[in-house]
Amino acid sequence: MNQIAPINDDGRVEIVQDVIFSGMPSQVVNLPTFIKGGVAAVAVFAAYGYAVTRWPVPWFAPVVAFVAITVGAIVAYLRTAFTEIIIDTSRITCRLGILSRRVESLELFRIQDVTSLHPWWQRPFGIGTVIVLTSDSHNPQWRLPGMREAEQLRSDLNRAAIALRDAKGIREVNMGKV
Repeated sequence: MNQIAPINDDGRVEIVQDVIFSGMPSQVVNLPTFIKGGVAAVAVFAAYGYAVTRWPVPWFAPVVAFVAITVGAIVAYLRTAFTEIIIDTSRITCRLGILSRRVESLELFRIQDVTSLHPWWQRPFGIGTVIVLTSDSHNPQWRLPGMREAEQLRSDLNRAAIALRDAKGIREVNMGKV
């Protein structure tokens, strides 16, 4: 995975970065939001149909509710569509945001543990959530939802983190909770 090649006569080495994953999360992670939105829309129109027979209800009331539900679904879709994750053999980089952008990065040598979760409704689509526990005090846990082949990605991240620590001569020391 890591390719190490000398770069100078002084013996320094360079780690050639191979891309492990590059892309965006699957839109399948928004399936519960879309289903809830559909159920809410049906409930709003059913409630409007009942209420209009009992009270004077303005015609635009269900339209406003439907627009709010639709905007919520569109925001969920765009939030996922505008998320870019790049994992190479030295770091994880996440670019997030629809209008404003936030870029986060995690050096792989900080990874302590990687877990993949596969909820029952995501398994048929071959996706899952990768949870990365780190020694980074600002972001001790990274969640990467909607990752295709999450179990393989978990394994690749573990191997890349170990290889990077070995290449840099970094050893992990666990002090325990104080």
